[in-house]
Amino acid sequence: MIHVVGLGLGNSETLSHDALQAIQSAALIIGSQRQISCVQSLLNNDQEQRYYPHPFASLSAQLSTYLDTYPTNSLCLLASGDPLFYGISDFLLRHFTAKKLTFYSNTSSIQIAFARIKKPWQQATVISLHGRPLHNLIPHLANNPLIALLTDKNSHPQAIAELLSQHGCHKAKLWICEALGSSNETISSFMAKELINNPKKFHPLHITIIETTVAHCTLPSFAGFQDELFMTDTNQSGKGMISKREVRLAALSLLQPQTNDIAWDIGAGCGTIAVEWAYWNQQGTIYAVEHHAKRLICLKKNKKKFGTNNLQIIADKAPQGLDNLPKPNAIFIGGTAGKLSEIMDYCWNSLLGEGCLVINCVTESCKVELQQWLLQQNIANNALEWTDIAVSKGDQLAGQLLMRPRLPVRLLKIVKMR
Repeated sequence: MIHVVGLGLGNSETLSHDALQAIQSAALIIGSQRQISCVQSLLNNDQEQRYYPHPFASLSAQLSTYLDTYPTNSLCLLASGDPLFYGISDFLLRHFTAKKLTFYSNTSSIQIAFARIKKPWQQATVISLHGRPLHNLIPHLANNPLIALLTDKNSHPQAIAELLSQHGCHKAKLWICEALGSSNETISSFMAKELINNPKKFHPLHITIIETTVAHCTLPSFAGFQDELFMTDTNQSGKGMISKREVRLAALSLLQPQTNDIAWDIGAGCGTIAVEWAYWNQQGTIYAVEHHAKRLICLKKNKKKFGTNNLQIIADKAPQGLDNLPKPNAIFIGGTAGKLSEIMDYCWNSLLGEGCLVINCVTESCKVELQQWLLQQNIANNALEWTDIAVSKGDQLAGQLLMRPRLPVRLLKIVKMR
């Protein structure tokens, strides 16, 4: 059995009776130097002590070898805070069955941080930036007034404040909770604009809490990004061959993104569909396939702008660029480069059962080829949903209102029955 003991803020007095028993009865104790020193007074000379290995990923092999060599021994892993809250539990459950693991929860550093600033935290969003890009924070800014961050050296308070200010949140309040539970514990607060150029050095172990209720975030807070927010290959934001807002909203509503979806966007262009898809479905993974060099540059810039780290860019043509991708739950086809039938065949065969495929057609030749492909398939009519979208946008001519029509777009949604 592997016992995983959360140490809370590192005070052995907070350990439960069962956690104490797990530590004192284990033949092998594994932890960081700080963690082992925390429980040193509880250990005896017969208990082996080891530090976590570098790289950390080798831990699973070491544990397996130990359990095979000493099958009757139990071992104890020490964890900071609560091991089931952004802790070691995810790693262990990927490598061992739940039956081999027993977890002993304790108070998390996030919980203590909110206690220190005297804020209820049931509505807070908790994000780990530890080992992750800082721009992962971007999609959370518009709709989450209270955010707690687990950070690393690249997501230090000044960098966070600068990111907030870039997106209109210069009046956001930040609390920096340093070295919680230690003699060096410090709680300080700043407005984002005050912190950007502040030379203060913060303790490497800290929690950052952000409150944006008085801040005006320039990021979208509801579906339907303005076209002008996107960079395009025309050098004019929102102009050119992109899926405009009205079509994009219709396509996304047909796709009905769900948590943990694997999705493909084929012929992604500058990424208007893929980026908004990823922005609103942060637990899904979207693969955007595009080969056009200028559009790829815009796609990458739009991905970074909106912090959609769950968007993976595949710089290749379809269908060959799809060969190594995981099977999708949903597919959007925005461009086929004259290979509609070939791409439809590949996508339809790859699509998982009960998944959906949505294809966008503008030209008459595309519509005709799509109809021909459908005639060759044995797809029930109740699995098809057709939508034609014709949009006119207001403009001025000689000082008068004029409605300029855009090219009509046909969308087809196909659901794959099991």
